[in-house]
Amino acid sequence: MNGGNPLDLDIIINLLPRIIAFASMAVSVILAISLHEWAHAWMANRLGDPTARMLGRMSINPLRHIDPIGTVLMPIGLLVVSLLTMGVPFTMGYAKPVPFNPRYLKNPKRDTALVGIAGPAINVILATGAGFILLLLTLLMPSAVFTYGDQSASFITGLTPFGIALGFFAYINLLLCFFNLIPIPPLDGSRIVQKFLKGNVRQWYASLERYGMFIVIALVFFVPMVIEVNLIGLYFRFTLWPVFEFLTRIPVSVLFHSMSL
Repeated sequence: MNGGNPLDLDIIINLLPRIIAFASMAVSVILAISLHEWAHAWMANRLGDPTARMLGRMSINPLRHIDPIGTVLMPIGLLVVSLLTMGVPFTMGYAKPVPFNPRYLKNPKRDTALVGIAGPAINVILATGAGFILLLLTLLMPSAVFTYGDQSASFITGLTPFGIALGFFAYINLLLCFFNLIPIPPLDGSRIVQKFLKGNVRQWYASLERYGMFIVIALVFFVPMVIEVNLIGLYFRFTLWPVFEFLTRIPVSVLFHSMSL
């Protein structure tokens, strides 16, 4: 009787960081999306529109917001396609849009923009909170987020599972924020843009909503093939990454500074 191959344990140990990373990403996505949609519903209700609250959407329960296509099939499909075509993982998706009725709003154009910005705003708050916790733990208990080499306690070799989870949580929230701020209907950024448009231009812009996700997919996969420029990647390079690096590099800088004193 075989007592088990010790190599199996080694494989599990080697895969553990990836398993933790995947689990952290999954939990982060669920929390980020749920709170993002809750924020839309909360702001709409705050401004006088009870539609989302009455339909049970003013909730952080993920089941209230999951869209079978946008939250499950589309992210998995894009992940597989990106790995096969680009060799790097990329995915995106969407939850069920939070319903609201502009007729309830006192100032429909302004309040629609406020409802739109509420989702990305809560994601920035959550990412900042994760960065603050990372900084606090770096000051008070650095071993909770950093791993060290055997030779020297001052040599950082990586992040602990909790440190990985905090980093992913900040990243996913910033990704959701800046992705939704792209001014393509029905993304949240379009709600802000519509505030400044009038007449036929506003109607034409709103009519793009039915093609919005196709436009985004084209920008991600097909436009780079034609003009050899990844516009979405450039956008994230100048928005998402500077903020993410700011939130995550400060704790590391503080740690090294404290060790040098």
